Amino acid sequence: MLPRIVLSLTLLTSPAFAQTEPIIHTATDLQQREAKLLEAAKASPTGLAIGRLEDYGNDYTLLVVRTSTGESERHQLFADQMVIKTGTITLVTGGTMQGEHPNNGPGRPGETLGSGIEGGKEVLLQAGDIVHIPAGIPHWIKLAPGITTTYLVFKEK
Repeated sequence: MLPRIVLSLTLLTSPAFAQTEPIIHTATDLQQREAKLLEAAKASPTGLAIGRLEDYGNDYTLLVVRTSTGESERHQLFADQMVIKTGTITLVTGGTMQGEHPNNGPGRPGETLGSGIEGGKEVLLQAGDIVHIPAGIPHWIKLAPGITTTYLVFKEK
């Protein structure tokens, strides 16, 4: 009987684990954010606008709008899970990054950018497609002229 009492007291005096609420982004919320990002991408010389939806510590979620082909990328610490929301892209993975240099933006350790990829594998992705890019794999998103695309990126450490 004494062990049960001790166990009960231990459980009652232990701090409760913090519970968090689910985070929901409605279709309306995403459409409004996408509209703002589209205007920013059109005004940007790079044709790129990124909105951080949430940051969970070891991973985070981005909403990305592109109006033109971007730089190639490599993330040593994060994998990318991408969901194409609108448009069509050509995703190039693997191969050798051309003109690779550190991404000196804040909070970007282990990330490099480049002017393209030589010898990578190309795949055409369209709205509704999902792709997982493991950490350390070079990747490059290419757009045909006149194409705009929106996609979600789930960055996973």
